[in-house]
Amino acid sequence: MKFSLILFLAIISFECTPRLSPDAGWGHQNWVLVEMKGVPVQQSGGRRDAHIVFEVAEKRFTGNGGCNQINGNYTLDKNEIKFTDVIATKMACNDIEFENAFLSALGSIDRYEVNGNALLLKKRKETVLVLRPK
Repeated sequence: MKFSLILFLAIISFECTPRLSPDAGWGHQNWVLVEMKGVPVQQSGGRRDAHIVFEVAEKRFTGNGGCNQINGNYTLDKNEIKFTDVIATKMACNDIEFENAFLSALGSIDRYEVNGNALLLKKRKETVLVLRPK
């Protein structure tokens, strides 16, 4: 009888334990873009390196596209991720084509995968963006 009661309490407490969201460990760090569409991205080590910072509780992100500040929303469902309402400031830059390609790629993402310390952002099965924490 005691065993049954202990087992019952263990099952109840396991079922009531809050499950962490898949993005629980992503917040409050710069996820720097290191590869886009299979091509390595050159890093300067500065604040203008293309990166994303996840605000997990709000399901928002901020960052830099390589020139302009960016932000928007994201949604997660299992291994699916969508970036929405992506906006950027409008400063003129020498390499605006890179930023436009990054923002376009971000808008096409529908899946993610964590591989070691890399966050792989995918469109279907193709890895489009690779980010690493800084």
